[in-house]
Amino acid sequence: MRYLPLLLLTLLSFGCKKESENGKVVELFVDHYAASGKQMIYTLPDKALIGTYLEGFDERELGYTYRVRATLYIPDVAPMDGPSQWYTFVKVLDKELYKGTESFVISLKTSSIFTTNIAVRLENQTFYYGSYILRPENDAVRKQLEDVLALVPKFQTDSQYAAKVLIDATVVHDPNNRNNGYLVKSVKIQ
Repeated sequence: MRYLPLLLLTLLSFGCKKESENGKVVELFVDHYAASGKQMIYTLPDKALIGTYLEGFDERELGYTYRVRATLYIPDVAPMDGPSQWYTFVKVLDKELYKGTESFVISLKTSSIFTTNIAVRLENQTFYYGSYILRPENDAVRKQLEDVLALVPKFQTDSQYAAKVLIDATVVHDPNNRNNGYLVKSVKIQ
């Protein structure tokens, strides 16, 4: 009984923090690329990767960095299969063409609470990563992407393998299709 007032005060302070944070206006940095399941968005000014997502930023284009204004949304009851909070897009404050040529790594897997899938598909001899085109740098890389697609049946039948295996691609923005595709330098399955 002696600790009951302290416990109540602690619980109430968490409730007040949630209320005071909900609707908070923030600035976010949106990086020039997105990784499977990750939007690559950071808080400003500290540039810490957000552990949730930005809702409603439909005008985003690969190959550009953005500074955007957003509001923090904390639902009264968090969804069972989703985050306890997320950001809602308000407006673009700054948009710049990313001019870097260094490669970066993207995961070719998508994961959710229930399944892990391959994030690559092949349509009309063109590889896609979501809506973005993956152009193999050479025939060896094309074969590596085909090897990834050959894993789809194993992913569907062996969830433990699907959860453990790492499938990454080293890419750059495709100079021939900068906003809508990546040039794939290599693929690693481990």
